[in-house]
Amino acid sequence: MYDIYDVIIFFVFILLSMHWWRISEQKTFAIRNAKEYCQGRNVQLLDQTLVFKGLRLEKTNTKWRKLCRVYEFDFSSDGEDRFKGEIILNGFNFLRVILEMDELEITEY
Repeated sequence: MYDIYDVIIFFVFILLSMHWWRISEQKTFAIRNAKEYCQGRNVQLLDQTLVFKGLRLEKTNTKWRKLCRVYEFDFSSDGEDRFKGEIILNGFNFLRVILEMDELEITEY
């Protein structure tokens, strides 16, 4: 039969798998919406990728601070220049998109 350690290891493996799956779904969600956001601003998302920058405490609409994921991306307005952008997610909700061009553009959700 199985002992308690086998059961614990099994549950830890399941929890880690679920966490990995959720993170990969959040990144897919962020990439899709970053493309849409860039198209709406008439800029081009470069490399079609986002880079995980880290976790950060951010204020939400309800003024509570929550742990959020921050993704960084590169975009271009004319195909020759390269600017940085940031998307801040709380779960599957956008809190903020920041585009660092000549002027800093911050879109709150």
